[in-house]
Amino acid sequence: MLTPVFSRSLITISLLIAITTTISPGQASRDYPEPKGYVNDFANVIAIDTRDRLSALCAELDQKTHAQVAIVTIETLHGASLEHYATSLFNKWGIGHKDDNRGILILLSLSDRKFRIEIGRGFEALFPNERVAKIVAEMNPDLRQQHYSQAVLRCTRSLATIIAQERSVKLDALNSSSP
Repeated sequence: MLTPVFSRSLITISLLIAITTTISPGQASRDYPEPKGYVNDFANVIAIDTRDRLSALCAELDQKTHAQVAIVTIETLHGASLEHYATSLFNKWGIGHKDDNRGILILLSLSDRKFRIEIGRGFEALFPNERVAKIVAEMNPDLRQQHYSQAVLRCTRSLATIIAQERSVKLDALNSSSP
């Protein structure tokens, strides 16, 4: 009998194979932006003070819990599916340490009005789909009002709080990053 995690991984691998065999050559060679740190605001929608707070929170989270969170805003997906773009960017950037793949990508595409939280394999048990859906639901009001800084900060704080609790650590940056 397959364990739930193994079964989920097998399904994910099967879906990735199906996706990569059906994408067009233009999609396969798509150029992705280069990372500039934990916060990559290519759409220029996150306030500078919020970027600083997010960067501090993500750096402390990485240092104390061995978890990497990358925040990315882009203007458009250029016709790519949100899932494919997020998975490809996650893998290209190597989000999460190689030994345990505890990485998370928060991706926001403005003109497409799409948002995704991509979870690395090391976090599948801690962040099942239901938990991620709840975090996304908490962000939706801010996203609808185009309060992108607040939405991304709320999301990152929720993820960081859960990860810190899992590792039984206190994150000082959580206290200074309330929305």
